[in-house]
Amino acid sequence: MLLKDQKDFFKVCFDTMQMGILVYDIHKKIVLSNSPLNQIFNYFKESDVLNLSINNLFEDSIIFDDFIVNSTHKKFKKPIEIVGVKSNGERFPIELNLSKLEYENEYYFKAFISDITERKKEKNRIFNLNSKLEKEVKLQHHELENAIDQLQVSLNKEKELSHLKTKFISLASHEFKTPLSAILSSTELIVKYSDLNSTSKRNEHLDKVKNMIYHLNGMLDDFLTLEHIELGSFIPKFTQFKFSTLINEIIQNIKPFLKENQTLQLKNNITGTIYQDQNILKIVLTNLFNNAIKYSKVNGIIEVEIDEKNSSLFFKIKDNGIGIPKNEQEFIFKRFFRAKNAVFLPGTGIGLNIVKGYIDKLGGAIEFESIENKGTSFVVELPKINNNEKVNIIN
Repeated sequence: MLLKDQKDFFKVCFDTMQMGILVYDIHKKIVLSNSPLNQIFNYFKESDVLNLSINNLFEDSIIFDDFIVNSTHKKFKKPIEIVGVKSNGERFPIELNLSKLEYENEYYFKAFISDITERKKEKNRIFNLNSKLEKEVKLQHHELENAIDQLQVSLNKEKELSHLKTKFISLASHEFKTPLSAILSSTELIVKYSDLNSTSKRNEHLDKVKNMIYHLNGMLDDFLTLEHIELGSFIPKFTQFKFSTLINEIIQNIKPFLKENQTLQLKNNITGTIYQDQNILKIVLTNLFNNAIKYSKVNGIIEVEIDEKNSSLFFKIKDNGIGIPKNEQEFIFKRFFRAKNAVFLPGTGIGLNIVKGYIDKLGGAIEFESIENKGTSFVVELPKINNNEKVNIIN
């Protein structure tokens, strides 16, 4: 092959490379370029590129200066990403590999250049896709965690309900058994005294049966009330009524349960009518009175003070009974809770839970002070309401 033909052959090989190639001297002047390079930088003829400076083709040409000074530095052992500048000023990403050559005792530097615009786009697309997938995974993970938390809450609630049901059955069995046994015993004695024509004894046991039935009915009401509070299915029914009539009825009902020589001292300063849910008020006060009686000793005094001030009704029930241990006072309104010094006395542990549930529903408050072995004082505050205010209370 002739030399001229060899040059033409090498030129064809040079111009058909898959990447752009340029050669520059120590002054960063371009002395040679191939067709792919011209196309990359949007130049139509090789002569348009020759004699240009490296500075014309790259946004920052300091890397070429560094290579001229120290071509053996380790940073040049791998491809370098820089920004190229096309003939129209458009910026685009480039991957660059550099090498050094010597020709006729002069040093020149080769740059192998690839336009990585599409690769960058694909990389960014994959990055964005991964970011999106990562966000979706995080979201799904978050939703899964929430679902697990909700499931755990449901499971804990189910366990709690199962525990409460077991406790309820145990308490109910014990609490119903005692009055039922008393009723059975009294009915047997009633039959006996009927045969003996002993009217006074018979009436005594009839009263006892009546009281036990009243007690059982109260417990059943408590359990049903508890369900209504739990479901939030009850709505206060406000009516206008004379308070003294209600309080006298409550006291009449609880008198049979007073222990030996127990006295109930009532100071009622509400003489007129009030607008309130009469049934709820009856349940609240009956529970508090019964507790005061039950947890007080014989010969005990139960003090009841009822008053109205400004926009509130106040009910204070004080006893000198067994009191509530200090370290258990925070649990006193929890369902089925019974203090350690009360477990040998009858009770279901739901009375105060019901009381607080109703008081909260009426927009009121309940507080107490208690010293073990000295007594307890409960104070209930309920808002005084007018007929046109009942909607706000219910809501």
